[in-house]
Amino acid sequence: MKRMLLWSALMACATGRLMAQENKQGAAVEKHTITVSGRAEVKVKPDIAHINVGVLANAPTAAQALAENSKLMNGLFTVLKAQGIEDKDLKTSNLSVQPQYSQPQPGIRGEFVPRIVGYNVTNMVSVTIRKIDKLGPMLDLLIQNGANQVYGVSFDVDESDARLDEVRGAAVKDARRRAELYCSGDFVKPGRVLHITESGSSFQPPEPVYGGVRMRMMAADAMAAPVAAGEQKLSVQVQVQFELVEGK
Repeated sequence: MKRMLLWSALMACATGRLMAQENKQGAAVEKHTITVSGRAEVKVKPDIAHINVGVLANAPTAAQALAENSKLMNGLFTVLKAQGIEDKDLKTSNLSVQPQYSQPQPGIRGEFVPRIVGYNVTNMVSVTIRKIDKLGPMLDLLIQNGANQVYGVSFDVDESDARLDEVRGAAVKDARRRAELYCSGDFVKPGRVLHITESGSSFQPPEPVYGGVRMRMMAADAMAAPVAAGEQKLSVQVQVQFELVEGK
């Protein structure tokens, strides 16, 4: 019985020492680290454009509307290929066939029963243009060759991941700069990085005008539609934990 009590006491002392060591280590880690946020951003000029372009055709029958639409769309594809647009940059975004119904005429009494009077066929293709300076002339060329639906013009940065990586590095440097500022006068400085959390990275598109894109398009005889791509903002925010080391 005495041996059991002695063993329990020894175990309690050992556990207490271990917990004390863990508490001291935990306090030391908390005391000798600093966590700060860092942020960086860069403005870049977009180098690619995206547009949705296509044809709306109307005819008395669905077959006629489809045939007319297909004829015009094949012409648009020919124009796009002639302008150097590759297959990977062409994607059908919408194809629809919708009946058109008669409307009641004013002054006619009695029950009105609508009937199908024609069909609308819409075919849209999403196009990626990798040379923005060709966007204006291409829009004019497509309209001259039968395109009567153009919308959703937007701009982007082709190698955006590589540019974001540059901004991420700048954000970490900004975090270290802030840590050094907070540590000034305390005889410590931030050392190695212990932990990094990226709390946000984003592209901020140009100021939205005309349906989400900052641009201007004006029809003019024998003139290409002028287009302004503006700038995009790439930003990154990080949380960085530094180990504190002895400083001067």
